[in-house]
Amino acid sequence: MVEALVIVILQKIASALGEEGFKVLASKLQKQLPDMLEVTNRMRLLQSDLSMMQAFISQVDIHMSNDKVLEAWLEQVRQAAHEAEDIVDEYIYLVGQMEGTNSFIKRALNQTTVANKWRKLATQAKFVEDCLKKITETKNRFDVSAAGSRKDNALSNSSRLQHVSEHSYLKDDDDFVGNAEEMKHLTEWLSDVRKDRTIISICGMGGLGKTTIASSIYKKEEIKRMFICRAWISVSQSYRVKDLLKRILLQLMAKNENVPDGLDTMDCVNLVEFLQKYLQDRRYLIVLDDVWSRDSWPLLDNAFVKNNNGSRIVITTRIQAVASLADPNCEMKLSLLPKEEAWTLFCQKAFSRLDDRSCPLNLKTCAERIVDKCQGLPLALVALGSLLSYKEMDEQEWELFYSQLRWQLSNNPELSWVASVLNLSYNDLPSYLKNCFLYCGLFPEDNQIERKRLIRLWIAEGFIEDRGPETALVDVAACYLKELADRSLLQVVVRNEYGRPKRFQMHDLVRELSLTISKKEKFATTWDYPNSGCIFNGSRRVAIQKDGNLMQTAKISAQLRSVVVFVEEMPSSWFKDCYPSFRLLRVLCLRHCHIQKVPDHVSNLFNLHYLDLGYTKLKEIPRSIGKLCNLQTLYLKGSVLELPSDMTMLTKLQHLLIDVGRFGSSASNKIYRLEHLQTLKNIEANSYVVKKLGCLTRLRSLGIRKVLEYYNTDLWASISKMTALTSLSVIAADRNSDVIDLANLKPLPHLEKLMLSGRT
Repeated sequence: MVEALVIVILQKIASALGEEGFKVLASKLQKQLPDMLEVTNRMRLLQSDLSMMQAFISQVDIHMSNDKVLEAWLEQVRQAAHEAEDIVDEYIYLVGQMEGTNSFIKRALNQTTVANKWRKLATQAKFVEDCLKKITETKNRFDVSAAGSRKDNALSNSSRLQHVSEHSYLKDDDDFVGNAEEMKHLTEWLSDVRKDRTIISICGMGGLGKTTIASSIYKKEEIKRMFICRAWISVSQSYRVKDLLKRILLQLMAKNENVPDGLDTMDCVNLVEFLQKYLQDRRYLIVLDDVWSRDSWPLLDNAFVKNNNGSRIVITTRIQAVASLADPNCEMKLSLLPKEEAWTLFCQKAFSRLDDRSCPLNLKTCAERIVDKCQGLPLALVALGSLLSYKEMDEQEWELFYSQLRWQLSNNPELSWVASVLNLSYNDLPSYLKNCFLYCGLFPEDNQIERKRLIRLWIAEGFIEDRGPETALVDVAACYLKELADRSLLQVVVRNEYGRPKRFQMHDLVRELSLTISKKEKFATTWDYPNSGCIFNGSRRVAIQKDGNLMQTAKISAQLRSVVVFVEEMPSSWFKDCYPSFRLLRVLCLRHCHIQKVPDHVSNLFNLHYLDLGYTKLKEIPRSIGKLCNLQTLYLKGSVLELPSDMTMLTKLQHLLIDVGRFGSSASNKIYRLEHLQTLKNIEANSYVVKKLGCLTRLRSLGIRKVLEYYNTDLWASISKMTALTSLSVIAADRNSDVIDLANLKPLPHLEKLMLSGRT
């Protein structure tokens, strides 16, 4: 996780140092403000030092969690990285304050406070630079390394925990609940009459019972009799291909067969050749359990000969890309257990000491809440049920356990294997996905996360890698989101008319995992248990999900980067009271809050990239919003209709979402300034707007309404320049009389969705 943090900071430094506006301003002011130049130079040094640390951290083995020296060193790096991020964001903030007219700059320079701020920032930058040097010395002094002697042992423990947990779901066939249809399909695929070698995959999130289902079929006598030789190989996250091939060979060979001479000294090529010869005339069954990548598949595919003897290969995995190795119609996707089957499984475990294994009436309400929390995940149902089976059948004791469920999952040794199974998916994430995954945990339990909203939030936070001018950040972010879903960490719950994911949901226990990691890493925290404490412990992001009126009691000990509010009531002075910790905000989401005016000081948030004021009780947007020079997303649906002329000052704005947006004539003439706009929804047409829209060539989604018939020529001339457009909605002023004439519309190569309302 430290690596993910450092990567984001490096991207921020690169962006700040590469910003043309900053360069111009710095060149004008470097004589008057020498400390500004010093900060810029020290940021370059920080960039160099952090790049080297990131390269080292990227080699740290994910299973070395027991290495206390390494853990302590990484905590030092994390602290220094957060301080470096404060330097960069404060730099951007101060520059934002000084951007403007020359007269404003002169007035600013006359203020001693401005010079003092830069001097203070230069001192802080020097301090962080010295800290990074000491951290490097500490690494050398204590011989901190990226790999240690405990690696193999840690990996062995991790694998053991995973497979113990999977197999614990099924102690014997009498305990098996659910997945009857999947068991039937797998049996049929293994025993059908097809002679060609067949690859079968079983895919799903950790704890769904992939291993259990495969194991249950693998052990059946009728399946055993079908194959001359069989092998069950647990692959896991880290393995050596040579060792994998040897294990497969040794399992396939009968006990009375002699192990080939020189097996230990064979290289991969010789092992593949030996396996090919051994399997050539045999009908074999090989199960590759817990496969995390396709890297070694070409070699294994070559070793597992296609001998037309009806051989079968079964792969269990959490990764969709691995599951796609299966032959057509042999790919099995496991789902969560339906509520009835989940209840049955839980009762079998929790009340195993009772003759009928049924829930006592006094425990039913609490037991149902626990089952609901598990959301049909067999691993969790078995783990919690087994643990509760040893507790007294006392309602108060069970209620106390439920109220501490988050703590129990993180700290109870008897449930540690649940966290271990789920943690494997997080540990396997590439560094660029870890921040994105943790951010999903900020959404409330059972919340359906909108794809476009999440993508814009990630971009605003700086989590998305810039892959050059040919690829938009939204496209890169969409790939990130798809990868999280393909890794079974997010579930698609709603698709659009094209079958693409539209809304996602995070399993409750996966969310609990993300929140535990977020708190440890000081990435984020949720304000959902306010009675348990009001200190944010240095977290950089907060999601307010309960009791917003108590926010004034919060003790915020860090400069926040995101404040996302999910409650309707907030105290009127909360923003002003918390502003010292809000100065460097990049994300402020107040959707559905019952506020009647934009909070004071919001216009001073020069680092703000995302502002959501949707479905509030706002009457107007203040002109001062034009000062938010870095704003990328402005969400106003369900609130104000009038847009101030200063909106056109937001030259970095990419997404403007409104119910009906009206620009005055002076603003309409300047709409060309919004050249970075990608989304413009429900803008109201006038003669100025339809002419100037042609300047917005980066638009991907456009919705325009109140279109008069005589706008046709100018409107279609403008729209024809929008070659990136994928979605277009045009609504006539009078749908019964105004004609929408498409004669002047040139082909739009990427257009997918067209909605017209009017006479055609």
